[in-house]
Amino acid sequence: MQIIMSNNKNSTECTNIQPLSINKYDIELEDLRVQRQPAFSHMNKSNKHHHENVYSISLKQNEEHHILSMKSLILIPSYTNPFSTKLFAENKELTGMAQSFLSVLILILLPLVLLIGIIFRYSINSLIYAFLLLVLPWLGSITEKNIRTRFRLFILLIGLISLLTVVAQIIFQAIILGKKPYGHTLKNCTELTQTLRYFGLERLDNSNALRILRLIFPDVIIFAISTVCSFIIRRRLSLPRHRETNEALPASTTSPLATSSASTSTDTGSEQKLWPRLLSILRRLRLFVQFVLVGFAAFVYPSIINSVYFIFFLIIAFIWSLSVNFGRKYTSARALLAIYTGVHLLTFYLYQFEFFQEALPPISLWSNITGLTAIVTSNCTDTEPSFNRKLVWTDYVNPCALLILYFYFAFETNQILSQRVRSNITTVQALEQQSLVHNSEGHDAIEQNSPTLHRRWSIEQPGDQTWQGRIIFVVFSVLRVLERQSYLLSLIAMLAWSITFHSLLTLVYLLWACFIWVLPNSRQWCLRMSPFFTIYGAALLILQYLVGFKVSFDQLNFSYDRRTMEQIGIRIEDFQPAFIPLLLKV
Repeated sequence: MQIIMSNNKNSTECTNIQPLSINKYDIELEDLRVQRQPAFSHMNKSNKHHHENVYSISLKQNEEHHILSMKSLILIPSYTNPFSTKLFAENKELTGMAQSFLSVLILILLPLVLLIGIIFRYSINSLIYAFLLLVLPWLGSITEKNIRTRFRLFILLIGLISLLTVVAQIIFQAIILGKKPYGHTLKNCTELTQTLRYFGLERLDNSNALRILRLIFPDVIIFAISTVCSFIIRRRLSLPRHRETNEALPASTTSPLATSSASTSTDTGSEQKLWPRLLSILRRLRLFVQFVLVGFAAFVYPSIINSVYFIFFLIIAFIWSLSVNFGRKYTSARALLAIYTGVHLLTFYLYQFEFFQEALPPISLWSNITGLTAIVTSNCTDTEPSFNRKLVWTDYVNPCALLILYFYFAFETNQILSQRVRSNITTVQALEQQSLVHNSEGHDAIEQNSPTLHRRWSIEQPGDQTWQGRIIFVVFSVLRVLERQSYLLSLIAMLAWSITFHSLLTLVYLLWACFIWVLPNSRQWCLRMSPFFTIYGAALLILQYLVGFKVSFDQLNFSYDRRTMEQIGIRIEDFQPAFIPLLLKV
């Protein structure tokens, strides 16, 4: 949308510019940013005192070269200032190199050192680092506004906590060093010693270099990295301000018609064809990645806590089978699941402490069915925690799967929320100025376009002769063929399931698939009955998930023996992971 601020209240002059196309396909990958491009023009040559300020609001960052329709122009008197300087100042963008450098610094290096401090030392300080690490994805994207506010405060908080920890360690070691002999006041298994150990304060006598590095150097490294990050951010952010001040005057005298002409010459038709289809492929790929990550987190360790991911997985599968669009309710549910995953990770980390393992022993029925695994065990007599090497591979992969799921869902949710906030700000500002429109044609266009500033793309695009367009066309063709022949894949999967897992429960799938296959219009019947296939398959998966808990057959107290239960379809492997059977059935 383009908003013109004019001193002449009766000005209705406009030029004919080609309108933007309003496409159909809704994409979540918008990156709505408000950009300011002031310019002056003298549309009425007879009135020398008349001038206009043109402000361009681009719907996408990469669509700044599109030509805007005159129907989307709003003529506003000069005494009205709907877009204040503060609004545009808050949306200033960093340069590409600075943004990439800060992204690597904040989103890769800083989380890496926090993760090192979390893994190699189990204490209350490390628990605080874990909480800060989980907060990082919710801080938003790397923009100048977020860098100056959220990320700067976040890094200062990390530096302050690490500095306090280092100072506390120095004071503690100085106190016990001053009382000769060293550490004679701290006896093993006393309440004071245990409390100090929970905060990472331990005696260092008879310690090797690795133990000293594990106890002290994580805080030193985190403090050093946070200090470097703060210094680099301050230096990097000081550059755009000077450049903006120096470039303010030339930018304000730029002609809008010249800008439109330059943007027209650089805009190509191939980009307009490639971009919508590429976004559509990425959108479908993102949904598939979310489906896979949730399923992996649910199946890697069947338990009560992980059953929430399993339920979410079944809900996604059922919605997909009904061909229902994923709307805002799905986004809200995904945000709640991300928060639940964060709480789950903190609980899992707390279980590695000695007091938690004493309350809920690692080798017990309740610890197995809840999904809490003691990867690290410790006691008051040993100075070093011991790594549990007797666990199966799923016990070690479970926290990694949860961490990947949390970060992916948190980044996705935060991106969608940021886009909605920017879209709402732009929409509200546009709707407030509809009463000031003097051009009736522009007024009708605003009523149609202002409430829906999200770009909608149409899949139906003319053929593209570039190699990128051909690749995207081939991908779309393959996806459409698979979608068209999906009923055959469903019938084959039902037959394979019934043959691989031979039981009375899977016999239903065998009979069902054979019956549909012989019908004259098998595709139509298969699509009609797909919800029932999903419901019955979900029931079998739920049954397999429940018997896949890390328990033995004798602990479940079935009325029948093991062989009879296997003929029915319930097969239990004592204390063995059920990941492979669940994966094959899915």
